[in-house]
Amino acid sequence: MKLPILFNPSSGTTPKDPDDLLRPLPMEFRNQVALVPFGPPWDFDSAIAQAVRAGGPLFVWGGDGSVHHAAKALLAKGCPVPLAAIPGGSGNGLVRGLRTPLEPAGALQRLLEGRELRMDLPRLDGEPYLNVCGTGFEAAVAHRFEALPGRGFGTYTLASLQLWRTWMEAALTWDAEPISMPASAGRLDRIRAAFRGPDMALPASAWSLCFANLPTYGGGLWIAPGADPTDGLLQWATLARPNWFDLLSKVHVLFREGGVTPLRREGRLSRASLRLDRSQPWHLDGEPVAARDRAELTLEPRAFRMQVTEGCPWT
Repeated sequence: MKLPILFNPSSGTTPKDPDDLLRPLPMEFRNQVALVPFGPPWDFDSAIAQAVRAGGPLFVWGGDGSVHHAAKALLAKGCPVPLAAIPGGSGNGLVRGLRTPLEPAGALQRLLEGRELRMDLPRLDGEPYLNVCGTGFEAAVAHRFEALPGRGFGTYTLASLQLWRTWMEAALTWDAEPISMPASAGRLDRIRAAFRGPDMALPASAWSLCFANLPTYGGGLWIAPGADPTDGLLQWATLARPNWFDLLSKVHVLFREGGVTPLRREGRLSRASLRLDRSQPWHLDGEPVAARDRAELTLEPRAFRMQVTEGCPWT
């Protein structure tokens, strides 16, 4: 029995060729897997059953949306096998955060040689997600992106520019349990922390707000560098609306690991009830979900099984 690799032919910016994925691999790895096309209505039952019989994991070659739907299907069955994500979308935020190679064949081999990670499982009003959920500008972009023709960084940039100048902040009311940020052992990080000052207070308003389990958005934007999917906590992060000067001089720092910019603020919390002054769009792992003016954020420690490579920094 071979391990199934589900692939979504419509995700990402280029067609997926199964031969291109398997050809570079040694025969011992090719003999372990079988590629299976899939897509909406997202019926994972037979693939999960096959992965269980083969000893897991369940491989998904697609974007963050495809991985999100696979995770929900596994959770509905009690996570009988780990989920292994092969980058194949236009953003690949989850795999970037897990430090999985972005070249699909290399990612597949490293995942076959990899290990299982027990990740925290955050939820928005009971709905699970793996990487990040959010509201405000970033969610409005996710909704606009979904409606535009085409995929890829260019389409995402177009959606962002259409909303950048007109999207307004929302006032926030919190009932939450903030947690102090951990002290860093690195000299440079200690210097930065001294300049940054005390832990960030929960924001009274936000232009773009997310709750992150991992540090990266799709496209390689480091939205919550302090996020740790094994610490039993959520990382909140806000982005201030950049002006023209910021777009030229500061935004690029967000795409660099370790980059520090006043555009981004972040902190930690164990749970949160949030009220907004008006109904706002939301997203789960980049997937648009219903607008709401209040939200409940919770987290189940180490509740999800994820297959990762040896390059993943968490154990």
